[in-house]
Amino acid sequence: MIIFDNVSKQFGPQTILTNASFTVNPGEQVGIVGPNGAGKSTIFKLITGEEESDKGDVIVPGNQRIGYLKQQLPSNEEDGSLLDFVKAGCQEIIDMEIELHELQEQLTADSSPELLQKIGDLQHEFEHRDGYQLTANTEAALGGLGFTPDRFEEPMSSFSGGWQMRAQLARVLLSSPDILLLDEPSNYLDLPAVEWLQRFLSHFSGTLLLISHDRQLLRSLAKDILEIRHGSATRYAGGYDKYVVLRKERMEQQIARYKTLSKQREDIESFIRRFRAQATKAAQVQSRIKMLEKMEPLPELEKEDNRVLLRLPDPPASGHQLLRTENIGFHYPDSPWLFKGVDLSIERGDKLALVGYNGMGKTTLLKILAEILQPVEGKRVAGHHLVTGYQSQEFAETLPLEHSVFRVVKDAARGQTTDQAIRTLLGSFGFQGEFCDKPVKVLSGGEKIRLAFARIFINPPNLLLLDEPTTHLDIQGREALEQAICQYKGTVCFVSHDSSFVRNTANGVISIGSEGVRRWLGGYDDFLSQSGGNVAIDGKAPEAAKPKAKPDGKKRKEAQKQIRKLENRLSKLELRISELEAEQASELRKLEQGEVSDFKEHQKMLNSLAGDIQSTTREWIEVGEEIEAHQEAL
Repeated sequence: MIIFDNVSKQFGPQTILTNASFTVNPGEQVGIVGPNGAGKSTIFKLITGEEESDKGDVIVPGNQRIGYLKQQLPSNEEDGSLLDFVKAGCQEIIDMEIELHELQEQLTADSSPELLQKIGDLQHEFEHRDGYQLTANTEAALGGLGFTPDRFEEPMSSFSGGWQMRAQLARVLLSSPDILLLDEPSNYLDLPAVEWLQRFLSHFSGTLLLISHDRQLLRSLAKDILEIRHGSATRYAGGYDKYVVLRKERMEQQIARYKTLSKQREDIESFIRRFRAQATKAAQVQSRIKMLEKMEPLPELEKEDNRVLLRLPDPPASGHQLLRTENIGFHYPDSPWLFKGVDLSIERGDKLALVGYNGMGKTTLLKILAEILQPVEGKRVAGHHLVTGYQSQEFAETLPLEHSVFRVVKDAARGQTTDQAIRTLLGSFGFQGEFCDKPVKVLSGGEKIRLAFARIFINPPNLLLLDEPTTHLDIQGREALEQAICQYKGTVCFVSHDSSFVRNTANGVISIGSEGVRRWLGGYDDFLSQSGGNVAIDGKAPEAAKPKAKPDGKKRKEAQKQIRKLENRLSKLELRISELEAEQASELRKLEQGEVSDFKEHQKMLNSLAGDIQSTTREWIEVGEEIEAHQEAL
């Protein structure tokens, strides 16, 4: 059980928490939400002991293993291969394996019952902790997060920061902690990897605390919501959607109570002012003065965060087809082709999401559409009066920190716009008065993205190209951007790892994977339905999504014959797996009961049994998939 009891925390003049109290029981799954800078990450640091409270108690059970994914990669990790780095998160299992080998070596000189019992107990615990499957589980996790097998043995130093964060996530997840703390785990993931994470965590049985701005991740995983806002911690029973409803009701109740008490106070004060000078009303005036003194003070209304809606100016006129690509292909020098033969047509009013694993070429394709990169082959053809506006993933880093808000937009205008017109535009993006003179370095993530949009729209585009625009935004900022894009009359192509954002904005999908680039009609859910979800997972366009001719009678009979053969083989494999597992259980019981005379040979047999179970299970899966393929062909 994790307990925060009247916890307060300050960093210099900034108050983060004020008398915050809440409890998280074992096995609960709690989503932690709140605006950027509210103190969500501080909660995790207090739990792990990285920070200490200024006041109040933070109680965490000492016998619980904690897995903690930070927003930044630790800088002191030893270098080694990717596979070894992730497996090192299961150091207890690795130590067990080393100890087992050491104990086995001792058997040649000592075969006492005590040693056999110790080995048996350790063997049982090693198997219970899934030690035999450690490498296989590690590879599966890395594959789910987008790593290809050919990179498993590459050194960690060869990966970019984003991919190192994925490795850190895999390491934390595989450590099987009792308490799992995840701080914005989807920040460095693409959509397929976020979906894999969602499925993986749905089977986690420990205590989960999840800080996230990804609404779909919160909806699917969090059973309760803890909101950190203005120094307070408020827990809401139920999932994310219920939290949204309950929070709105709570705010309305606060406002209603404030208005009621304010009206009562105003009426009493009005009576006192009106009749204070009249001797005949002295008793009533004194009575009301006492009544006013006894009244509870007006409750402090919870301040809403400044949420400036993003309003994108109307685009300049254009032709119906804004842009098309003809047989384009691209690769970087001394690298394989990212894609070839891409034919796309982007039309006025399209809101297109580019989806696929990182590294498949989403950002590259977006840059070709923006004419920042030129295709190696094929051509990009602009439509009538095409004007593009491009925002990169690194937009926050490319804003000059020392420049003022006004100067950033003025520089982008290149002398084509008056100062008054610039200030008018900035006002429409929520920058008014003295705010225009603030330096970029003091802006929040949401304010920076509004400034980036203002910089784009000082020369209004009709095709907006956005690469991960939600990365620096909290939930309210994402909702504001969603609304702006939905209301925008221009055309938008974007990359985003936020599935809720994609669902709420896209009316079409472009998938990029190992089998090329493909346009899908309809929104994200339509895309998942049409593709069977396979494109989102492995970047491939499945054959099932393409129209197929029905096989003739002879081919149907042949397929049915093959299915019967495969089903018979499947049954035999199932029986074989059961026999192997029964034999393994029997041999383990012998070990536990001290009935083993030659432990070394017995250990070899157990290892062989574990390998047979693994290979037979793999064959069983392959046969099952083959049966499904034949059934789909019928």
